[in-house]
Amino acid sequence: MGKALKRLYGSYDIPKEINQLIELEEDLQKVDLSLAMIGLIPIVEFHPYSITPPDLIPFAETGGDGIHLGFLTDFGLVSDLMDAPIVCVSPTNDPPIRYIARNFKEFMNLALAVPYVEMLEGFWAIQDEKNISEAMKEFVNETPVDWVTMRAHIYNRLKQSFSTEQVNIFHYFHQIKLERAEQIAMQTLDGLGIMGQSNGSSYSFAANRNCDELELERMAHYLNAANLVEKLAFVRDAHYWCILAPDYDEAVSNIIIKLLESLDLTDEVNRVVGEM
Repeated sequence: MGKALKRLYGSYDIPKEINQLIELEEDLQKVDLSLAMIGLIPIVEFHPYSITPPDLIPFAETGGDGIHLGFLTDFGLVSDLMDAPIVCVSPTNDPPIRYIARNFKEFMNLALAVPYVEMLEGFWAIQDEKNISEAMKEFVNETPVDWVTMRAHIYNRLKQSFSTEQVNIFHYFHQIKLERAEQIAMQTLDGLGIMGQSNGSSYSFAANRNCDELELERMAHYLNAANLVEKLAFVRDAHYWCILAPDYDEAVSNIIIKLLESLDLTDEVNRVVGEM
């Protein structure tokens, strides 16, 4: 497990909070409980989906539909993962990428504010605050009493390990979306954007998702003239628009790998290679 976890985090130190989460899971399993019962399964080894951003380090999954949560490094801009934004990737939903918390501490505030962590993924898009409270009440009412008791025990253990504060989920999501929009230099298809400053323009992918020789030449021409922000936006958009997996858009994957190598983004290269 140690080697797999280290590979996952690459050049970043594994936060002690992540080790705490893993150790808590091990302790709970000794009494026939698990963080899976609240939808927060620690990740120790991960095979990324093609939609997973290359600068995302997954730390937990919910157990449903491939949904996973991770630290967004903004292509190495973040030096300490405890300061990194938390992103939820929901491969089967639209949109599949959701900026969900400013940092891990605030994510834990959210996690302990709901009866099941996967609910946050759905609450992210809700436009009426009442719908959130109603959904949580309905979930609890439909949960067997023994499961309510077991989950309460798990949440108490989490509170012992992580100091959390109360949070209004609806207002929090609204605020952080606005903040992120103000901080980015260029919009990207996944909604995360690229941090920094730029006067450039993003690449316009073929509407029919075609990746033939002419399209690849057009990509190469764009990247030859692109600045750093434009190149990083291209990487994000390619992960969102194309299927960077074996037997699909491998030619685009190769372009991405060479581009990341030219930018000395070794961790990101290793993640893209891991998808292939």
